[in-house]
Amino acid sequence: MDFNKLDTKTKEELSSQFKEYCETLGGKNFFLTTLEEIRDIKPNPLLNKSGAFHTSKVRISLSKSLFKDTFTTLFDSIRREEKVGDMLDGINPKEYKVVMNMIKTLKPTTVTFESKDSGESFSFPILDTSVEKKTKVTFAFKAFFFYHLDEAKKALAYEAK
Repeated sequence: MDFNKLDTKTKEELSSQFKEYCETLGGKNFFLTTLEEIRDIKPNPLLNKSGAFHTSKVRISLSKSLFKDTFTTLFDSIRREEKVGDMLDGINPKEYKVVMNMIKTLKPTTVTFESKDSGESFSFPILDTSVEKKTKVTFAFKAFFFYHLDEAKKALAYEAK
Protein backbone atom coordinates (compact mmCIF):
# COMPACT_ATOMS: atom_id res chain seq x y z
CA MET A 1 0.00 0.00 0.00
CA ASP A 2 1.27 3.42 -0.88
CA PHE A 3 0.34 6.11 1.63
CA ASN A 4 0.14 8.70 -1.15
CA LYS A 5 -2.61 6.73 -2.92
CA LEU A 6 -4.96 6.78 0.08
CA ASP A 7 -7.89 9.20 0.26
CA THR A 8 -7.47 12.49 2.14
CA LYS A 9 -9.59 11.50 5.16
CA THR A 10 -7.63 8.28 5.69
CA LYS A 11 -4.32 10.13 5.31
CA GLU A 12 -5.37 12.67 7.96
CA GLU A 13 -6.46 9.93 10.39
CA LEU A 14 -3.26 7.94 9.92
CA SER A 15 -1.08 11.03 10.18
CA SER A 16 -2.65 12.11 13.49
CA GLN A 17 -2.47 8.52 14.78
CA PHE A 18 1.23 8.23 13.94
CA LYS A 19 1.98 11.67 15.45
CA GLU A 20 0.33 10.50 18.70
CA TYR A 21 2.50 7.38 18.62
CA CYS A 22 5.58 9.59 18.22
CA GLU A 23 4.62 11.70 21.23
CA THR A 24 4.08 8.59 23.34
CA LEU A 25 7.49 7.16 22.43
CA GLY A 26 9.35 10.43 23.03
CA GLY A 27 9.54 12.00 19.57
CA LYS A 28 9.88 11.32 15.89
CA ASN A 29 13.49 10.12 16.07
CA PHE A 30 12.76 7.58 18.83
CA PHE A 31 9.72 6.40 16.88
CA LEU A 32 11.67 5.86 13.66
CA THR A 33 14.58 4.28 15.54
CA THR A 34 12.13 1.83 17.12
CA LEU A 35 10.80 0.86 13.68
CA GLU A 36 14.35 0.27 12.42
CA GLU A 37 15.20 -1.83 15.49
CA ILE A 38 12.07 -3.96 15.00
CA ARG A 39 13.14 -4.74 11.45
CA ASP A 40 16.66 -5.66 12.57
CA ILE A 41 15.46 -8.34 15.02
CA LYS A 42 15.83 -11.81 13.47
CA PRO A 43 13.84 -14.05 13.35
CA ASN A 44 10.75 -11.86 13.15
CA PRO A 45 9.98 -10.67 16.69
CA LEU A 46 6.27 -11.35 16.24
CA LEU A 47 7.10 -15.06 16.50
CA ASN A 48 8.50 -14.72 20.02
CA LYS A 49 6.82 -17.40 22.16
CA SER A 50 6.12 -15.01 25.03
CA GLY A 51 4.45 -12.52 22.70
CA ALA A 52 6.78 -9.75 23.91
CA PHE A 53 10.08 -8.27 22.81
CA HIS A 54 12.15 -5.17 23.46
CA THR A 55 13.98 -2.46 21.58
CA SER A 56 16.30 0.05 23.22
CA LYS A 57 13.43 2.39 24.20
CA VAL A 58 10.25 0.33 23.91
CA ARG A 59 8.67 -2.88 25.19
CA ILE A 60 6.35 -4.37 22.60
CA SER A 61 3.83 -7.04 23.49
CA LEU A 62 1.07 -8.88 21.73
CA SER A 63 -2.06 -9.85 23.62
CA LYS A 64 -1.67 -13.32 22.10
CA SER A 65 1.50 -14.95 20.79
CA LEU A 66 1.69 -15.83 17.09
CA PHE A 67 2.72 -19.18 15.72
CA LYS A 68 4.63 -19.59 12.49
CA ASP A 69 1.69 -20.97 10.49
CA THR A 70 -0.56 -18.06 11.57
CA PHE A 71 2.21 -15.59 10.79
CA THR A 72 2.77 -17.11 7.33
CA THR A 73 -0.96 -17.00 6.58
CA LEU A 74 -1.09 -13.38 7.78
CA PHE A 75 1.86 -12.43 5.56
CA ASP A 76 0.29 -14.13 2.52
CA SER A 77 -3.03 -12.43 3.27
CA ILE A 78 -1.36 -9.02 3.45
CA ARG A 79 0.25 -9.62 0.05
CA ARG A 80 -3.10 -10.75 -1.43
CA GLU A 81 -4.85 -7.73 0.12
CA GLU A 82 -2.25 -5.41 -1.46
CA LYS A 83 -2.74 -6.97 -4.90
CA VAL A 84 -6.51 -7.44 -5.14
CA GLY A 85 -7.90 -5.35 -2.27
CA ASP A 86 -9.29 -8.21 -0.19
CA MET A 87 -7.53 -11.02 1.65
CA LEU A 88 -10.31 -13.51 0.82
CA ASP A 89 -10.76 -12.65 -2.85
CA GLY A 90 -10.10 -15.49 -5.31
CA ILE A 91 -8.76 -18.16 -2.96
CA ASN A 92 -9.61 -21.83 -3.05
CA PRO A 93 -11.82 -23.39 -0.33
CA LYS A 94 -8.92 -24.99 1.55
CA GLU A 95 -7.03 -21.69 1.72
CA TYR A 96 -10.27 -19.91 2.65
CA LYS A 97 -10.63 -22.06 5.75
CA VAL A 98 -7.01 -21.40 6.78
CA VAL A 99 -7.42 -17.62 6.29
CA MET A 100 -10.71 -17.59 8.22
CA ASN A 101 -9.05 -19.45 11.10
CA MET A 102 -6.23 -16.87 11.07
CA ILE A 103 -8.80 -14.05 11.13
CA LYS A 104 -10.67 -15.64 14.05
CA THR A 105 -7.38 -16.06 15.92
CA LEU A 106 -6.08 -12.53 15.32
CA LYS A 107 -9.35 -10.58 15.54
CA PRO A 108 -9.06 -9.90 19.30
CA THR A 109 -5.26 -9.55 19.24
CA THR A 110 -3.71 -6.16 19.95
CA VAL A 111 -0.15 -4.87 19.84
CA THR A 112 0.98 -2.68 22.75
CA PHE A 113 4.00 -0.37 22.69
CA GLU A 114 5.20 0.83 26.10
CA SER A 115 7.92 3.44 26.45
CA LYS A 116 10.66 2.33 28.88
CA ASP A 117 11.41 5.97 29.77
CA SER A 118 7.98 7.47 30.43
CA GLY A 119 5.88 4.33 30.93
CA GLU A 120 3.30 5.68 28.48
CA SER A 121 1.81 3.23 26.04
CA PHE A 122 -0.47 2.86 23.04
CA SER A 123 -2.18 -0.13 21.47
CA PHE A 124 -3.73 -0.99 18.16
CA PRO A 125 -5.42 -4.11 16.79
CA ILE A 126 -3.83 -6.28 14.13
CA LEU A 127 -7.06 -6.60 12.16
CA ASP A 128 -9.58 -3.90 11.30
CA THR A 129 -13.07 -5.39 11.42
CA SER A 130 -14.98 -2.08 11.36
CA VAL A 131 -16.63 -2.90 8.03
CA GLU A 132 -18.81 -6.01 8.12
CA LYS A 133 -17.59 -8.89 5.90
CA LYS A 134 -14.46 -6.90 5.03
CA THR A 135 -11.56 -7.68 7.34
CA LYS A 136 -8.30 -5.86 6.70
CA VAL A 137 -4.93 -5.71 8.38
CA THR A 138 -4.51 -2.28 9.98
CA PHE A 139 -2.15 0.18 8.32
CA ALA A 140 -0.38 0.72 11.66
CA PHE A 141 0.44 -2.98 11.98
CA LYS A 142 1.70 -3.19 8.41
CA ALA A 143 3.73 0.01 8.78
CA PHE A 144 5.35 -1.17 12.02
CA PHE A 145 6.18 -4.70 10.96
CA PHE A 146 6.10 -5.07 7.17
CA TYR A 147 6.20 -1.87 5.13
CA HIS A 148 9.29 0.08 4.23
CA LEU A 149 10.18 2.83 6.72
CA ASP A 150 9.21 5.45 4.12
CA GLU A 151 5.49 4.68 4.58
CA ALA A 152 5.67 5.66 8.26
CA LYS A 153 7.67 8.77 7.32
CA LYS A 154 5.02 9.75 4.77
CA ALA A 155 2.31 9.38 7.42
CA LEU A 156 4.29 11.55 9.84
CA ALA A 157 5.08 14.22 7.25
CA TYR A 158 1.54 14.51 5.90
CA GLU A 159 -0.12 17.88 6.43
CA ALA A 160 -3.80 18.51 5.64
CA LYS A 161 -4.30 21.11 2.94
